[in-house]
Amino acid sequence: MFLREKHRRHTFYKDNGFLAENIKKQYLCRKSKRVKSKKGRRYGHFAHTSQPKSLKNKDMKNLMGIVRKAMTVAAFLTVSVAADAAEVMYKIVEYNKQTAEFAIAACGTVPRNSRVDFENKFGATTGNRYNQIPRNHEAVLYLEGWQGCKVRSITFSMCSNNKKGQVGVSLNDGGTTLYSLAPVDFASADWFGEWVSKDLGVYVDVTKQIDAPAITTNDMSIVVSGGKSEGSVYLDAITIEYDEADMALESPLGWQYEKLTNKSTLSAGDEVMIFRNGAAAADLGGMDETNYLDVVSVTSTADVTSPDVLRFTLNKSADQQHWTLTDQFGRQLGAPGKQKLAWNKGITEWNIELGHEGATLTPTNEAYGTMRYSTPDNSYARFNLYTSKTLPLPFLYRKGEQKQPELSRSISFAEEEMTVSLDVAHIGLRPTFMPKTTTDKRLRWKSSNESVATVTGGYVTLLSVGETTITATTYDSGVETTMHLVVTEPTAINGATNDAKVHSPRKVLDGNKVVIVTEQGCYGAGGWKAGRK
Repeated sequence: MFLREKHRRHTFYKDNGFLAENIKKQYLCRKSKRVKSKKGRRYGHFAHTSQPKSLKNKDMKNLMGIVRKAMTVAAFLTVSVAADAAEVMYKIVEYNKQTAEFAIAACGTVPRNSRVDFENKFGATTGNRYNQIPRNHEAVLYLEGWQGCKVRSITFSMCSNNKKGQVGVSLNDGGTTLYSLAPVDFASADWFGEWVSKDLGVYVDVTKQIDAPAITTNDMSIVVSGGKSEGSVYLDAITIEYDEADMALESPLGWQYEKLTNKSTLSAGDEVMIFRNGAAAADLGGMDETNYLDVVSVTSTADVTSPDVLRFTLNKSADQQHWTLTDQFGRQLGAPGKQKLAWNKGITEWNIELGHEGATLTPTNEAYGTMRYSTPDNSYARFNLYTSKTLPLPFLYRKGEQKQPELSRSISFAEEEMTVSLDVAHIGLRPTFMPKTTTDKRLRWKSSNESVATVTGGYVTLLSVGETTITATTYDSGVETTMHLVVTEPTAINGATNDAKVHSPRKVLDGNKVVIVTEQGCYGAGGWKAGRK
């Protein structure tokens, strides 16, 4: 998955030359300077944990399945799509208390160089309930770099809290609201139409057709809000279907970078990052103010995902004797003076030599210093020009191929056959993926006999006595698994009671617990007084 570290997450260690606490301090001090920030949000990036990704369903049993599989892999390469809508799913995985970041997995395609961040103040406070949105709270998915895209629809994977919970949503383009739905019951027709208890461990999909105008700002957001009534909803994932306006797209999976050594050769068009001791060059605080490059953590150069990493494209200078370094935002790295860096200012032509100790990057006026890596006491790690020769040189890493998704090879249910009483009303199904590191864990569901039971997102609704086969099929590779479901006559354990007075004790399913309802009240199987009446 992607450890969706809010865009400027720094996780460094003592053996890298500085402490995590130092970097965390740097991050917190600078987060508001990085971009214009609303509600104090920070943009995030991908770093794998469970990996995600893929597009299209395929039947591996025939030729079309093979073709589709090839198309799926190709879709994860950087592409420019002209006609069809694109899609990306962001899955909220967890909240990391140590880094104060939400982990998010993603699959599909995104605008090249776009950024994403997720914020849930309630989840950040509670930690273990990272995706819970209770009343009077909201969670926000922030997206940057989507200008020109038209959002067709948004699908929310959600469930409710003990048969309660209200939810509303809005899509915003900067300060303009493009779509809005005030909070209403999750069980209303505006959402799923019935309660889906979190106790079942499954999430159902609800799609909102948006068809909004093209995004015009660099500040798009999707706000999911709780209502005023007691109860919560739980947000598992958000899927965005959009028209990409002929813009370049790429997979949210990471890129592989190779270390350049003294035997390597530089070429015009090479895309490189400046790197040393687990830290890559970035611009978090605004280099026009700091006059040096910040750093972000890169835990694996074979899987670089952070959009904060500066990716410089090398080109020859006008005299073909030197190099220019242009980042992904079109800014040229310059040296306006001694021990100073800036964008598009000063000397923008560089000498680059590759050696055993690192890369020597020097502006054509060598008196300004040489690029080096520094971790000053009581300050922030950085890359800057220095005349001192004691500080370590950076290494250059060249961008290679994008990391490929890990396709599912098989899925399976814990049981191949299940017998359940009709009065249970609902069951939840969660198949196991092989390998466990499968990138895209989305599934398509089907019931062979919908008069007996229906299924949505693993949420099975029992309708009548009979038999049906529940089938789950993976999005990425088209592999499937089935379970034979037998629904039997009620056993006097009823899934619901009416408002009429109960004249005789009877068993009732309350959530996932069996209680006994009498004229005097409601009791658990052990005799304890329950809250239901």
